[in-house]
This record gives sequence, structure tokens and C-alpha cells, in this order.
Amino acid sequence: MKKRYLVAAILLILILAGSWYFVSRVIYDAPDTPVSTINSDQLVVISDSHFRLGNSWLKRNKYGNWESYIEGSAYDRGRTIGILHRQLIQDQEEVFVDEINAHVPSWFLRKFLMLGISWFNRDLDQYIPDEYRQEIYGVSEFFADEYDFIGPKYNRIINYHAAHDIGHAVQNMHLVGCTSLGVWNFDDSTKQMLSGRNFDFYFGDEFAKNKIVLLCNPTEGYKYLSVTWGGFCGVVSGMNEHGLSITLNSAKSEIPTESGTPVSIIARDILQYASTLEEAQSIANQYESFVSELFTISSLKDQKMAVIEKAPTYTGIYYPSSDTLIVTNHYQSPELKDLPINTEHMNSSESVDRMTRTRELTNRLQEVTPNTIVDILRNQAGIAGKDLGMGNPKAINQLLAHHAVIFDNVEKCVWVSNYPFQENVFDAYDLDDFGKWSDLKDTVVTIDSLSIEADPFYTSEAFQQFKQFKVLKSQITYYTQERSKMDSLEVRQFIQSNPEYYETHRLVGNYYAALGEKQKAIDSYYLALEKDIAYLEDRQFINKQIKELSE
Repeated sequence: MKKRYLVAAILLILILAGSWYFVSRVIYDAPDTPVSTINSDQLVVISDSHFRLGNSWLKRNKYGNWESYIEGSAYDRGRTIGILHRQLIQDQEEVFVDEINAHVPSWFLRKFLMLGISWFNRDLDQYIPDEYRQEIYGVSEFFADEYDFIGPKYNRIINYHAAHDIGHAVQNMHLVGCTSLGVWNFDDSTKQMLSGRNFDFYFGDEFAKNKIVLLCNPTEGYKYLSVTWGGFCGVVSGMNEHGLSITLNSAKSEIPTESGTPVSIIARDILQYASTLEEAQSIANQYESFVSELFTISSLKDQKMAVIEKAPTYTGIYYPSSDTLIVTNHYQSPELKDLPINTEHMNSSESVDRMTRTRELTNRLQEVTPNTIVDILRNQAGIAGKDLGMGNPKAINQLLAHHAVIFDNVEKCVWVSNYPFQENVFDAYDLDDFGKWSDLKDTVVTIDSLSIEADPFYTSEAFQQFKQFKVLKSQITYYTQERSKMDSLEVRQFIQSNPEYYETHRLVGNYYAALGEKQKAIDSYYLALEKDIAYLEDRQFINKQIKELSE
């Protein structure tokens, strides 16, 4: 026995030593940067939620979102962001690391995770254009020292830009599942192009609390608005001064075997340098991604919308046959729609159901306005209005969105949701009034007269019930893992908090199965099967559990 422990200890030491040796040598070279005159001593603190640095600034609005204007060359922009957004950047990294620690509680497994990521992303920086590397490097200079044990600051921020892609690659964890829709009409009497999306990238509630509505005025390229977070230089939702907007929806990917350009960097390049669909497609074709992605583009100049569907080895483009575009998380282009990985995903996930429900609601619209688009993005029901429970991935509104956004490309107006999800007020921003942003002193940049009111659900008893469900879900998951008894009243309260959601009953089944109470587990699993189940693998798991517990 002692010999076995000794061998294990030696093996552990060798693995950790090897990991440290490898990780310590995967250090990205800093890009060549010009001399910058941007320094921390130029920061003007107006209040604890309002800061200026030259013409650039950061402030928090009355509903909670941060707003920021940034201008200049790449390296100067990075340093300006680093100085102005410093606390937000450091808070966001703390949330990110804490969430990883919660998902991977074993320090040993985290070491392996660090080794694997370091190996996979060993040349990630080389897939990012020099302009964005300079900006990212400028931001990294203001990262916290606290997490230097993970890696150098520049290494960390480069790898954080690939986190969105990793979330796509491991879709079996269900981190990503966005819904987008757009409607346009250009005839003799009408000029209209409206689109909306839910960015359902979930990495814990804290991750979504400090969103930043960023107005960027780069020395090269076009001015644009992006919805982002501290330390993130990519784009997931944005519109530029030419009325071209872009959003990202994931598509099913194989587990990647080599690195590539993060999809948010591709989207950033399109937003900053494209004014037409042709230019957007040309930029997308220049890159190799390591996950599959759907780039939903609305182009005012072209007066139409399309989806650039990009896989690591294929690229397609989808033009809808009508004046309506709906995008969830599967391919629709002639080039990619019949790929086996796509058809399998359509048959085993919730993507088709969300598309069907979105089309159902869009077809009923009497008029297309920002408010009616928001109503669709907030809808929690299934096909034909079926009650799915709260938080079901089959719903357009899964109650986990990092943000939701509406684009009016004709009026060049953007609406952005405040925390939480898409339930709070949507603030309105005018991209045609860019001069107002750079001249900001103490005025507001939101157009209060155009804001969209909070969802009635946000102030309802049902929302309080959903919050209770999330708390009790965490508790029952913990008791299941520990194979220990939870108060029976709390189990009943958990069921009552969200009785139409299949996951509620599946988790109760898991809990009773862990305690060895077979019949109660079987009864709970059968209740789950009566509900609308989002994923084929969940249904298969439940049936397998029933079979094994019945033997």
C-alpha cells in the first residue's frame, strides 16, 4: 500500500512539474507597440461611477449598465480601456476565475485544465491581427497581479478571448444557445430594417452584471457600438456607423484539435472594417476559426440580411427567401445545412424548436417595432404557446441571457437590455449622434424617450418564484453530490417553484437516486418525461435511470 502511494506521489510530482515547465514556456511575445502618451495620472475621477481620460470616458447609467466612449489608435485604445475600465476588468477576471473554480473544484484537475489550454492555445496570439493584439496588450498592462499564478497578464487576456469559443466547442454543457431574428422592408413608401437577439452565453449571474455599452472611435476603420464586458476586445453584438450590424450564434462543432482565430475577433474585424455583406464575407474568408459560428449580418447599404456560416473547414452564406431572417444554432446555407453534424444537432437539441417558435411569433406581427421585437425576445412559451416551465432551453427567453439587443439599421439606433437578462429596461442609443459621445461632460447619452420598459414578468411573483427555484436548485444539486438528506419541505418547495420544467423533476429524481430511494426517483423521472424535454441526451439519461433503478 505504501509503495502504491509513493508511486502515485512521484507521478503527481512529475505531472505537476511537467505542467509548470510547459505552461511557463508558453508565453506569447508582446506585439511591437508605439510609444503611448496615455497614462494613469491622466485619469479624472468625477464620481465612483464616472471617469474621464482625455475625450474618453466611462460612466454607469441609472439602470445599471456601464457606458463608455473610447477613441484613438490600437495601443492607445488598449491603455485607455485598461485605465478607465480597470476595476471592471479586475472584477470580471475574479468572477471568471471563481466560476471556473466552482465548475472544477479540484485543484489537480485545474492544473490539468491549465496544461491542456496552454498546449491547445500555444500559438493563439498568432491568429489575431496585430491591431487587436496591440489593443489587447494595452489592456493587459492593467490586469491585476492577483492571478499571475495562472499565467502572464497578456497570456491570460488572449486566452480569455477564446473562452466564448470553448463554450461553443463544449455545447454538451449547454453554455450557449442564442436566438436572433430580423425583418426588413424597402419599398416606395417604407424603409425599415429591424433585428434583435438574445446573447445566451451563461457563465453565472455575476458574469452578466457589469455589461459595457462601448462606443469605439478607432483611428482606422469605422465607428461602432458593441455590447461587451471588462477586458474583452472582441465583438458579440454590435452595429457600425454605416448601419451594418453583426451578432454571433454558435453552431455545433466537433471538439477542436488545433487553435484558430476567436470568432469574436473575426466579428470585431467585420464590424470595424465592413460596410456591406460582400466586405463582411471577404473578411470572414480570411480567417481560420477553430469552432463553427453563425455571423448574422444586417446591411443597410445592401438593404438585406444574411448569415455567414463559418466552420473550421467550410464557409457558407444563407440568404432567406423572404424579408424575415431567423437564426438559432444550426446551419441553413446550401453549403452546410446537410452536414451530418448539423442534422444530428437539429434532431437532438432545442435549436429547431426555438426557430419554429420565433417564426410562429414573427408571422403574427401586425407591425414591426423595437417593442414588438422585444416582446418576442422575452417570450418564455414553447411552440403553440405551450408552458415549458421557467428557464427551459426550448424557450426563446431562457432567463439566462448575458444581454439582449435590438438594432434599427435605418435610424442607426440600438437598444440594450439592463441586468438581469432581457427583463429590465432597454436603453436606446443613437449612432448618428456620435459627436455627443466624445463631447460628454455630465449629460446622458441614452434617449430616454425611446427606452423600452421592463417586462411585467420582472416585477411579478413568478420572477420571485424563479429566483427561489435557482437557489433551491443549487441546494438540491449539492445534497445530491454529497448523498445527504435535504429538508423534505425544501424539496417540495423546489418542485412547486417550477413544476412545468422537466429539469426540476429530473434533479429531484437524481437526488432520490443518490439516496437510494428508488421508487421516489422513478416517480420523479416519469414526471420529467411528461414535460417538454430540450435535449435528446436528457431523455435518454432519464430512461436509462428508470431502467437501472427498476432492475
